[in-house]
Amino acid sequence: MRRRAHILAGILALVCFGGLLVRLFLLQVMDPDGYAARAADQQLRGATLPAPRGKIYSSDGTLLAASETCWTIRASPRELDDALVEPAARALSEILEIEYEDTLEKFSQRTSNDCLLRRRVDREMAEAVRSWCIENGAEGIQIRQDTKRVYPEGDFMGGILGFTDVDNAGLWGLELKYNEELTGQNGEILTAKNAWGYDMPTHYQTLVDAVPGNTLTLTIDANIQHWLESAMDAAVREHNVAQRGVGIVMDVQTGAILAMTSQPDYDPNTPRQIINEEIRAQVDALTGEARSAALQEAQQTQWRNKAISDLYEPGSVFKLITAAAALDTGVCTPTDTFVCAGKINVAGTWFRCANGHIHGVETFAQGLAVSCNPCFIQIGARLGKENFCNYFEAFGLREATGIDLPGEIKRSEYYTADRMGLVQSFGLLKNNE
Repeated sequence: MRRRAHILAGILALVCFGGLLVRLFLLQVMDPDGYAARAADQQLRGATLPAPRGKIYSSDGTLLAASETCWTIRASPRELDDALVEPAARALSEILEIEYEDTLEKFSQRTSNDCLLRRRVDREMAEAVRSWCIENGAEGIQIRQDTKRVYPEGDFMGGILGFTDVDNAGLWGLELKYNEELTGQNGEILTAKNAWGYDMPTHYQTLVDAVPGNTLTLTIDANIQHWLESAMDAAVREHNVAQRGVGIVMDVQTGAILAMTSQPDYDPNTPRQIINEEIRAQVDALTGEARSAALQEAQQTQWRNKAISDLYEPGSVFKLITAAAALDTGVCTPTDTFVCAGKINVAGTWFRCANGHIHGVETFAQGLAVSCNPCFIQIGARLGKENFCNYFEAFGLREATGIDLPGEIKRSEYYTADRMGLVQSFGLLKNNE
């Protein structure tokens, strides 16, 4: 009986030691890094290293948009010592220029492990926060590196460049159109964790470097753009233009846009600030939902790039389209004659020649040279609506240009033959059927 007990004890000991040997073999030979990785995971945490957004340059090398390093201040109230709740709220509210009552309320939530204090502070403000925390032994205040979008030229090309949101994603203009190309790849760094599992201020090795976004170079020439904006701003002020003025400078050989503006324009650094003082005062006088709706409408209006989003009567420049169509179809020759009596009646409506001119008998070529309205209404009648519509399409006027800016209107107002009126032959978009 005693011998049997010794045998069973030996077998049990062999099984136990055998199991331990197998386990040791698995840990040390088959998975030597497993526990080391688990230990590191308990002590270290990956944190995002924000990638700077790609720069935007004009064709002449002027820097139009860039990214600057900034810092976001967050807190873990759970880690903050009870005795420091009120002093920290008071000190950090003053440093960060935020409301003391709101900060105190956040810090008073003792079970909270994360709250935002302020985004995108500069180095001086971030260092002031860090210094106060060190001097007072405050834990739980996190200073995280970030980036923000800046536009060095200020109130310049706002309607073209657009702007980004607080997460540096494009919301308008080129920033939206090329958001994917301009967005970089975030990096990753290791940060130490305390017993609660929260980030400690010491950074360890960088795991993955952040990759900046692609650089975007425009066809816009900053010198021409400055000239155009200045000229349009002066014209808008001189003529008291209420709905903003629009100007475009294009290379006629390539179609490249050298300058484009809708004036007055906004500063992309502060896109939500209403630039029209009168409208801003009207919005500020409202409250609640009415104010929110008025503010949104005012912002959408000033962000709108009227050069691509609005329809316009082309004016007398459209006579070139009519002339080309008439000559190409053979319904007119340069020497055909027409009579300008100073005005002409179309479907019961009188249309006058510009500035009260009466040109009398004139050839096709002479009518084009003096931009005679009655002459081109008669040319349009010879051409006919079907031909006119066909050439309207042939010149690409029935579809979008495909410019690489969001918000371009997709079609013209009068784009079918049955809606073409004779007065369009000299550039007025009016139908007199």
